[in-house]
Amino acid sequence: MDKAALDVAVPGAETRYPVEFSASAGEYFRIWIVNLALTIVTIGIYSAWAKVRKKRYFYAHTKIAGEGFEYRGNPIAILKGRLVAVALVALYSIAGQFSPLAQGVLALVFAIVFPWLYVRSLAFNAYNSAYRNMRFHFSATYREALGLMAWCAFVTLITAGFGYPYARAELTRFSAERHRYGTARFALPSLIRIFYGIYLRLLAFTLLAGVIGVIVVSAVAVVPAGPTRWLPALALPLGMFALYLMWFAYPRARIGNAVWNKLTIGGGTSGAPQVRFESRLRARDLAWLYFVNVLALVLTLGLATAWAVVRTMRYRAEKMTLEVTGGLDGFVAAQESEVAAAPEEVGEMLGFDFSI
Repeated sequence: MDKAALDVAVPGAETRYPVEFSASAGEYFRIWIVNLALTIVTIGIYSAWAKVRKKRYFYAHTKIAGEGFEYRGNPIAILKGRLVAVALVALYSIAGQFSPLAQGVLALVFAIVFPWLYVRSLAFNAYNSAYRNMRFHFSATYREALGLMAWCAFVTLITAGFGYPYARAELTRFSAERHRYGTARFALPSLIRIFYGIYLRLLAFTLLAGVIGVIVVSAVAVVPAGPTRWLPALALPLGMFALYLMWFAYPRARIGNAVWNKLTIGGGTSGAPQVRFESRLRARDLAWLYFVNVLALVLTLGLATAWAVVRTMRYRAEKMTLEVTGGLDGFVAAQESEVAAAPEEVGEMLGFDFSI
């Protein structure tokens, strides 16, 4: 049976599409090593072109229903954004050498400006990302971002950090719901309770690891000198490294699953096509993946970077599936017909990308 027969837009029918990642470590290594060399030779200027080459390669090799994504970013726009970012950081550092008060004032100014940089960067990356020749969009305003970030910072500070899961959940929802594909909006319900559950379990695991660490240290102190004394002493740094891996892997797996499994695109009206996601990341898989990556980077003095990046992205793709109501062709066709009647918001784009 051919692909077209499998992708007929049947109202109410749901079709599953696994995400495919076809990049190879060898191909990306050639891109990465050239990017690194030219970035060094040009004292960082080529980094903007390096970013575009990297993203175009990974976008094109991330496929759904056999078709890859497109990245249409302009290296000049990225370079301008980076020059502005470097200038701001340099100004802040120089001010600190002459006047702590001036540095404090600049820090306050940067805090006020940051939501604008955040919104512009997300808008730039969304607008320059496309699938089946249709762009993504990000439509949040500076005022919305400033208000939310100020509130989240206040809640986090006033609760001595206990409000961090709330702040992260709200910022995640804000970022997701301001995106759209064509005219189809992203929707994400509140994840505050889920985020608190994730971070509280991580805290409990950390406290348990701390108790075990105290026991190990006590064992080292009381074990008499001998050929086996090094065993508990070795267990402590290994345990710290394992804990670090879990701090890195557990929230990424659990939060990634929570966000993707609750996110939808489109729908909202009866019979409208809708995209859902199924993410199946596992914390122990990510922890092992990161461990092997770090080991490979150390043993190869960084030359395994391309291999590690491709390996990580392939794992994430393998754990992601799209569930599309009415078939992907039906969803895309519905968006194309609506986009054709709607003006593009090119006037909103300032041509800057502040992300590194």
